[in-house]
Amino acid sequence: MPLLLMAGSSVFASSLVVEIASGSDIEWNLVSEKPSFYLLLICTILLCFYQVALSRHDRLLIRGLTPKQYEASLRNRVAEESAKRARKLIKEGNVEQLEKETESFKKLFGEGAQ
Repeated sequence: MPLLLMAGSSVFASSLVVEIASGSDIEWNLVSEKPSFYLLLICTILLCFYQVALSRHDRLLIRGLTPKQYEASLRNRVAEESAKRARKLIKEGNVEQLEKETESFKKLFGEGAQ
């Protein structure tokens, strides 16, 4: 749906420019007389409504997360960042720092958290 509206907007905008352009001049007073202007306006309004609906849906989805789901999501994000950091520390040969960070992660989310 949004892709069709975006494609329509592009086509109608181009059409509007062609309709109001005359050589190197643009006749702005003709804009309100052209159907492509109103089609472009409709597409823009529909895209706005779509974005508002999508934003509301996302907020409701976030509110609907249980504490366990939120904790799992947070744990996944932290684990991904920790893995990136661990790769960097391994490349640098900083094993001591890696062990410290691994222990911290285990205390927060690992065996000790259950």
